[in-house]
Amino acid sequence: MKKILTTVLLIFSLNALAQEKIPVSEADYTNNSVEMADKMRADGKIYVLVGIIAIIFVGITVYLVNTDRKISKLEKNINS
Repeated sequence: MKKILTTVLLIFSLNALAQEKIPVSEADYTNNSVEMADKMRADGKIYVLVGIIAIIFVGITVYLVNTDRKISKLEKNINS
């Protein structure tokens, strides 16, 4: 009984969350510009965005390297 109920609810939820199909036009294939990126580049904000992403990436990398060093140190202490 649980399997049948689970299956029915799963099928219902999949149908409820399904998206409507949007037709693709020729204009979608020929669109080569990204308006938001062009506007941000014109205002000079794109460089701020790239800088913030770089800072976050460097921060995560430093955190991972420090964590790896601490784990290696703990492993050496356990083995000795």
